[in-house]
Amino acid sequence: MKKRYIIFDFDGTLANTNNIIVASWQATFERFLGHTLPVREIEATFGEILVDTIGRLIPDAPVNEVVDYYRAYQDSHQQDYEVYVFDGIRELLEKLRERGCIIGVGTSRTAYSFWNYMRKLGMDEYVDEVVTMNDVSSHKPDPETIDAVLIKMMAHDGVPYDESSGIPDAVRDAALMIGDTKYDIGCANNAGVDSVMIGWSHYVDEETMKAEGFLPTYTFERPEQILEII
Repeated sequence: MKKRYIIFDFDGTLANTNNIIVASWQATFERFLGHTLPVREIEATFGEILVDTIGRLIPDAPVNEVVDYYRAYQDSHQQDYEVYVFDGIRELLEKLRERGCIIGVGTSRTAYSFWNYMRKLGMDEYVDEVVTMNDVSSHKPDPETIDAVLIKMMAHDGVPYDESSGIPDAVRDAALMIGDTKYDIGCANNAGVDSVMIGWSHYVDEETMKAEGFLPTYTFERPEQILEII
């Protein structure tokens, strides 16, 4: 079936924020653990909400204090680490628009942080509907993020939504989730929509991911490959 509702993750999918995220975690670990962690271990947390990562890796620290420190570090050091839109992403979004697709974003960032980056990158006009961590109570890999953004995308598309009957199967069949972590893929699996694991961002342990039951429908190395299934 033709894909019409195209949902992107933000970090590591649309934009390369990897270096500032790693640096923010390393500063946080140094502050609260007294040492840093291997980069691969930090990359494995990509896509996970902050409080869950803190609970696993800094279990004895005051969560709110750690969250505030991490976010303050990232806000104050953005100029030190290049954040940029991945090659081919703007062109992909423009071609998706040309083909009549509705473009959404489902991110675990706060709304403030997400729109701050989108404006700085000149990307705020490229998307139709957005769901951030502020809009949901259960986060990826729970399906709520995809369900919430699909409901918004249906409204944008003029498709009526009946809460009693839920999101129509035809809409789920026409949806595609694109992301760089197991949390994105798990969200798609749980929401009953197809997914793309992208390979242009950072190392992903795909064997472990699949062993844990996170199964992407497609795996692509370049943004333009996504047009092959639209």
